[in-house]
Amino acid sequence: MRTILVIDDKENIRKVLKVILEKEGYRVLTADGGEEGLQLAADFLPDLIISDIRMDDLGGKELFHLLKSRGISIPFIFMTAFASIEDAVSAIKEGAVDYLTKPVDYEYLKKTIARMIRTPKLENSRKKKLIGSSPVMRKLLERIKTVASSSSTVLITGESGTGKELIARAIHEESERNQNGFIPINCSALSESLLESELFGYEKGAFTGAVVQKQGFFETAHRGTLFLDEVSELSPSTQVKLLRVLQEHTFTRVGGTDFVDVDVRIIAATNKNLEELVKTGVFRHDLYYRLNVIPINTPSLREHLEDLEILIDAIIKRICLFENISVPVVEENFIRTLKTYSWPGNIRELENLIERLLILNHPERLEETLLFEETTIFGAASGSVESERDRIISALRLCGGNKTETSKILAMPRRTLYHKINKYSILPEEYKSM
Repeated sequence: MRTILVIDDKENIRKVLKVILEKEGYRVLTADGGEEGLQLAADFLPDLIISDIRMDDLGGKELFHLLKSRGISIPFIFMTAFASIEDAVSAIKEGAVDYLTKPVDYEYLKKTIARMIRTPKLENSRKKKLIGSSPVMRKLLERIKTVASSSSTVLITGESGTGKELIARAIHEESERNQNGFIPINCSALSESLLESELFGYEKGAFTGAVVQKQGFFETAHRGTLFLDEVSELSPSTQVKLLRVLQEHTFTRVGGTDFVDVDVRIIAATNKNLEELVKTGVFRHDLYYRLNVIPINTPSLREHLEDLEILIDAIIKRICLFENISVPVVEENFIRTLKTYSWPGNIRELENLIERLLILNHPERLEETLLFEETTIFGAASGSVESERDRIISALRLCGGNKTETSKILAMPRRTLYHKINKYSILPEEYKSM
């Protein structure tokens, strides 16, 4: 029997959901807040968690990140009032399954649950890996193999959506530490005090609610790898404590005085310019140099558009397996049109787009007409001057600045293309070497 954990500080919501879901044949556990929910999730490892996103003690989003950072991967559905939809959407982008606005549509909820936990293989079908055969990706994969053989600290930089956590996992899996834990933590997702206690652990009595001693991520990741995503968001006091661990390989738990020795490889990541943050005093210069021992920059999708076809193929197969839908035929005009877009959200944006097209349409074929119908970023469907300019620039980049080839890709008469190039002050020669 599948187990569902319902977390909400409103008793009537817990009771209603328990009755409805038990009638569907599920075992239902309930918790009146995030703290109790965290304990039940760790003890029972439910197949799904349905949680309110905002609660007094520990919010649903913080709970989601805490479980994830401890290596507990459980699908989440968030319930949210209209005012906190933005939080829920943010959590979806970070790996949650879905969100429901209150009052809850129980029929939709039942269908969503049935889709999410129908088979144990679903979680494996969600696993991703680095994909690409372009020169820039081959160079990245070679660097990962080289870096993996050491224990030096790595700093991964790059735009959002480029796969920084995938790179960190690949380094860990290629290393001698791969038999021990890989623990990811999003430094921006937790409050300063909560992040500190999660990183370093705490002693019994360190603060209200600390009824027992608790190990932190550093101890849990001993002889393994700790991945600090969005490291630029660390508070000044946490930066100091992290610096000490990097320098001396030791720390004290919150509320404690005894030193704890630890052997952990640190991989940090950010989409910010840490050098600029050092200059402005936001980020410690000594910590920056300790983290930036081995720098790795993740390429944007714009820099390896030649990998787009194999990326699309892998994404489609993964989503179709997970959703139990047929794999569609991908037409050349579909891929050609996707190559004309600049992809500011990178691979994550590509994944979201393809998933939306597959889920909403269940198409037998993926064609460019579907892009025009379902999105506003391609072709005439976009009335935005900026998006049209970006589309022309992306096509010029793809064609090495060749205007004749660009006009073919855009299905645009050459005279029209030349007019728009002048209108938008685009310089085709800038893209000849790309």
